[in-house]
Amino acid sequence: MSQNIKPQKALHLFTEADKKKPKFVGHNYMMFEKHDGWYGYLDFPSCKIHSRAMREIPSLVELSNSIREKRPQVKGRLIFEIMIEGLEIDSFSELNGILNRKYEQVDDVYLRVHDFIFEWKFEMPATKRFGFAQEIVRRIDSPSVRISPLLGHANHPDLWQSEAESIWQRGGEGLILKRVDSVYMPEKRNFDLMKIKEELTLDLQVVGMFEGEGKYTGTLGGLIVLDSAGNKHRVSGMTDAQRHEWWNNEDVILDKVVEVKAMKRLKDGSLREPRFKS
Repeated sequence: MSQNIKPQKALHLFTEADKKKPKFVGHNYMMFEKHDGWYGYLDFPSCKIHSRAMREIPSLVELSNSIREKRPQVKGRLIFEIMIEGLEIDSFSELNGILNRKYEQVDDVYLRVHDFIFEWKFEMPATKRFGFAQEIVRRIDSPSVRISPLLGHANHPDLWQSEAESIWQRGGEGLILKRVDSVYMPEKRNFDLMKIKEELTLDLQVVGMFEGEGKYTGTLGGLIVLDSAGNKHRVSGMTDAQRHEWWNNEDVILDKVVEVKAMKRLKDGSLREPRFKS
């Protein structure tokens, strides 16, 4: 019988950063790319892939069986995002529909492992839990079970933001930050586990441009865009080729509607961390 353990929840970085004394100050974090898959887990030794709602996923029974054949002699919970190779998923509901097929196994599915609760010991620090997860994935030795790559360690918001921007540049969802010495806290949302993710997508009109600084001196630094409430926002994030083209021929981009992503809209109407998307 699978134990009823609620998932640990990720807090938006800006929620903690907005406090007078953010609790993350001085702490070191492991950095992982955020994967927008379907939360899942399996318990050893039973090795049945379950959903967040503790229901065995019918379309993944064959994958569960293959993992059981190679399972290490360990007790605990392996936690992962369920992904589908090479498939563009437009919405959570679409992925939900694919995985809930009762009479058909899903092809090209894989598990992106990011945590392991060894023998249900919640007090084990995150860095040690991840080490267990790495070893379990190594022993299972299957292309359908993959570890979430550790991007590095960092202890400052500027470094976290820089890593998130690198992920966005290659089309990823965002960044997960896991405090190295934090314990697993089911259903809690605090500074132990944080995320940097753009939650807001807007179509805005380009009404101006501004010159860049540093390596972008003499070329486009960013666009000035206008929303329906009359608020202007300065956005960057375009490629070097776009910067050069638009700076030398503003008619290509002025008055056009572009897609802008941001973390949230603030009370004064401004956008937090707005970025040109397309």
